[in-house]
Amino acid sequence: MIRLLIVTPAFNEAAVLPEFVAAALALRRELASSVDVRVLVVDDGSSDGTVAALESAVRANRECLSYISLTANAGHQSALIAGLCHVGDWPDAVVTMDADLEHPFAVVPELLSAWRQHSAIVVHAIRRGDRRLPLLKRVPSDLFYRITRLLTGLNLQTGQADFRLWDATVLRHVSSYLPHIGSLRVFAEWIPGPKAVVHYDQDLRSDRQTRFTFRQNVDLAAISIIRFSNFPLQAITALGGIGLLFSSAYALFIAYQTARGNTVPGWSSTVLIVMAMGCLQLMALGTIAGYLRRLVFARDLPAFVVRSASLASLQAGAARVTEQT
Repeated sequence: MIRLLIVTPAFNEAAVLPEFVAAALALRRELASSVDVRVLVVDDGSSDGTVAALESAVRANRECLSYISLTANAGHQSALIAGLCHVGDWPDAVVTMDADLEHPFAVVPELLSAWRQHSAIVVHAIRRGDRRLPLLKRVPSDLFYRITRLLTGLNLQTGQADFRLWDATVLRHVSSYLPHIGSLRVFAEWIPGPKAVVHYDQDLRSDRQTRFTFRQNVDLAAISIIRFSNFPLQAITALGGIGLLFSSAYALFIAYQTARGNTVPGWSSTVLIVMAMGCLQLMALGTIAGYLRRLVFARDLPAFVVRSASLASLQAGAARVTEQT
């Protein structure tokens, strides 16, 4: 039997939580013959009755429902990461989804099927385009994916949010890196290994407000680029090199004008020094930033990811050594 854990962040979701729990229990009953479904809800510092609703739900469903509560609102990504860092050794697969019911539970069996069929480490649930989404939600979202895809080189698809399945073994191997990655959706695309995709239609709710404002999308894109792209650093270095080449060509022009007496004394040397030093500073800044990225930022990402291992012989050898000593 497959052991599946659903992890969901909840911020001020007291009104919808009973409906979410009921849908999760219905899925658990539907898949009972082949999948053991359990749910972990992460309260993201809610100020309404979310915690009370969770406590009540857990008392009634201790065998399949758990929750953790953060001291303050840390944000959607941080709440998801907190949940993933607490999955433990139980699950075989982990599905992350929102508690607002816009991610349909009916897609979960499709995620499981794609995971088994493709031996995928990540299965993305991609939202199909829907003109019913507000323009203020579609535009920032599209900009986020376009800019992040351009600058990171990762194949991020529009509609690829945080509804996905993770292979739990892989997830446990990278759990220590999760608090440093900034963006789960970009990390899920960056992580090396086979991936699969499932498309779905989002269940739009007229009473829902978007959790990601334009500013939050900008912040998320910025941290994604800082963590997963060195393109801006390369651009700074290249700009300095291009400027230095232009300065060299301009130096020949200034020398020619000086020889003809068309310049004010001291002007030529001043202009050349300012231009050359400015370009050299850009190149030096890009080089130093590249070193910092590799020494500081890049070390927060795993150099490799282990999917599975069989270490019984090593463990048995270590046990024999312990017994002899």
